[in-house]
Amino acid sequence: MKQALLVGALVLGMADVSFAQGMDIHNRFGPSGTHFLLPSDTQSFQYEASISGSTVAYQVVLEVFLNGVLKAVNLETVLLPPPVYQYSCPIDMSSWGLRPGDTVVFRAKVVGLTLGKILASDVLIGDVAPPAAAP
Repeated sequence: MKQALLVGALVLGMADVSFAQGMDIHNRFGPSGTHFLLPSDTQSFQYEASISGSTVAYQVVLEVFLNGVLKAVNLETVLLPPPVYQYSCPIDMSSWGLRPGDTVVFRAKVVGLTLGKILASDVLIGDVAPPAAAP
């Protein structure tokens, strides 16, 4: 069931994407679809990505899902995009009750302000693991 939710989130993340030529989002963990281990005692997570290739105003939309349930949304407008825009957003997870085996999906989209089309999309998947052992 969890795999079906994950595949659904990935499909939704890529559905109806009108990629601008050269427009891209690079999260700090790797290409879209990358998995990383997220300790279950995580209270806050700093999502970071570099956005490049746009010369038009856009909005960054970050949606965060826990086991397929939308838990957080962040919107940030970029009116005069630089060659590379550094997007950063803290996600408060302190009340989420993360448990090993949970899946947290971070879906970032860049939406053009003029026509409202999705210009780029990125999915990052956090696989919740037991807390890191103390040294």
